[in-house]
Amino acid sequence: MPAVSVIIPTRGRDACLRQTLVDLGRQNFTDFDVWVVDQNDAPLTGLGAPLGKIPIHHEKMPPLGSHAGRNRAIFKTQAPICVFVDDDVRLDGGFVGAHQQALAALDTNVAAVAGRVIQPKDGLSEREMQTRGRPARYNRILGTVSGNFFGTRGAFVDHIHECNFSARTSALREIGGFSEEFKGNAYFEGADLALKLIERGYRALYRPEIALTHLQDGAGGNRVAEKARHTYWLMRNQGLLNSLHMNPLGIPAFAAYGLAYVLGKALVNRDPSIAREGLRGLRDGLAYFIKKFLFWRKGGREL
Repeated sequence: MPAVSVIIPTRGRDACLRQTLVDLGRQNFTDFDVWVVDQNDAPLTGLGAPLGKIPIHHEKMPPLGSHAGRNRAIFKTQAPICVFVDDDVRLDGGFVGAHQQALAALDTNVAAVAGRVIQPKDGLSEREMQTRGRPARYNRILGTVSGNFFGTRGAFVDHIHECNFSARTSALREIGGFSEEFKGNAYFEGADLALKLIERGYRALYRPEIALTHLQDGAGGNRVAEKARHTYWLMRNQGLLNSLHMNPLGIPAFAAYGLAYVLGKALVNRDPSIAREGLRGLRDGLAYFIKKFLFWRKGGREL
């Protein structure tokens, strides 16, 4: 049984994925296997070549999203620790070992470790990244999610960046893995996962020294590039997240924030389709609160 499974859902990024596998084949720590969950229309071939003696599990499945791909591996691996990366990242030789050592040294109530994500396309200098404050907060009254997974200040956090984190397999299975209801660009699937762990009494820790470079490849993956559809999924998924985790007293504040965000984005881009799709996403997101209320009224029975 390996100590770690590295899990990579992939779609439409053949060249980037193979470079990530080359980096995994050059790790100093070698007690791990790799799960590539292939959601391409035509399955990839020859993926094990860059890994040398590192075992690879090539899982093929329909394009159901990165969350579904991760779940496939979470519930099949025998490793006690899962390390998650995207299919468009670059890793140094100590990456996998750093995640394994971090979780092994922490109390078992720390179920997840999030690492630093350097994204060159963001255009931030190292100084700008280093001066950022506490990362990854969730406001349960306003329903807002802050990122900052590029800063250099470690802290306990409210959510994780899906392209660089590790977690105890037992804890992931306890909460049912990733929710596959976060569709489209799958925004907030990582926030939901971490908040479910926290609500079960676990903690998540940001360790900035465990870093990778995220290339943010423009093709493949879950990407919805068109701005109006992007705005729809952003607002819809944020409503879903908040229906699950925020204080209900904050619903009016979230609705006001969503309205201002959508209309402001439409105005800046001079695109009425952003307003139309964004408001539709906000409506569909707020509808999850109604579904939750009806579910509660029916005593927790399926609607």
